[in-house]
Amino acid sequence: MTTSADLLGLTHEVLAATGATDAENRVYRPGDWPTQAGQYPHLKMRVIRETKQSLGRGGPPEFMVVTIVRITGEVSEPADMNDVGATNAEASLWRLARQVEVAVIGSYPLTAMLQHFPSVESQLAYNSEGETHLAGIQIDIAMEFYQGEDDFAPAPVEDLDDVEVTAANHPPFGLSIAVSE
Repeated sequence: MTTSADLLGLTHEVLAATGATDAENRVYRPGDWPTQAGQYPHLKMRVIRETKQSLGRGGPPEFMVVTIVRITGEVSEPADMNDVGATNAEASLWRLARQVEVAVIGSYPLTAMLQHFPSVESQLAYNSEGETHLAGIQIDIAMEFYQGEDDFAPAPVEDLDDVEVTAANHPPFGLSIAVSE
């Protein structure tokens, strides 16, 4: 059984692995952790959307599920003459984005759970209002997987030990069946 929570957890493990990205172990989930100077570069992540498309009307429930995992990367570089700080921040950001894509898309345990990656969308933002240049990238990675009838609350089954039958409109009788192992 695959769920969006499983994919988020595995994506977190992949990105927090030693050497996977410049963010090292500064990979946070859910993706709303506050940050402070000296904690850059870092990654924040969360699931932002899950869409299930039915595979048919008849038969058991079957869905193709697309989960969007949003990974936000942030870097910081000191301001410098001739906008070198901004150039360094942009270069650091692109390097971090590429590391994220390679780590996630190249992860065998993750790709083994998926049908495919339908899309990867990235948006960049920059801020140079202080002593440092901050740059951020938002990467939305779509992950498609299958969910079938086994993924939807199978009914618990208990062993049948005995059966008692009574009827209110008939003379009393009983039936017991002993199960021997």
